[in-house]
Amino acid sequence: MRHARTTALLAALTAGASGAAGAAQGIDPTGLWLTENERAAIRITRCDQGLCGRVAWIVDDGMRRDRKHPDAAKRDRPMCGLKILWGVEQQADDPNSWEDGTVYKADEGQTYGVELTLEDRDTLTVRGYVGISLLGKSQTWTRVSPEQYPPCDPPEQG
Repeated sequence: MRHARTTALLAALTAGASGAAGAAQGIDPTGLWLTENERAAIRITRCDQGLCGRVAWIVDDGMRRDRKHPDAAKRDRPMCGLKILWGVEQQADDPNSWEDGTVYKADEGQTYGVELTLEDRDTLTVRGYVGISLLGKSQTWTRVSPEQYPPCDPPEQG
């Protein structure tokens, strides 16, 4: 009887430890995310250095070209497919948090530091900042399906 209780206790501890290890992996942030203003969807993928995000869908009356880019030579770039998020690294102490990246806010033509926090599987807090995170602004992105937001096509050059 004592052996059975010890075995049951070990099994419970092992199950708890493997559950904790699974939780430490965090939620997968890759996928398609609708921005808070619902004017674009960003596809987040894993890149050579952390996470990257590219414009994957644009609302019908949305920006089609990177017109406010500080480099005049880049102002004719299509928004569709444009990389707006890069270098975001997962934090060791929080598997649902990424920091030290950059986000490009095309409607301003500005880049900012960025932190990402997965609140749950379908809710991502994106915090852009200048200098330190305390001096920033957050918005909430929502996970969506590609069926709801089909890929945009880059506009014709011309």
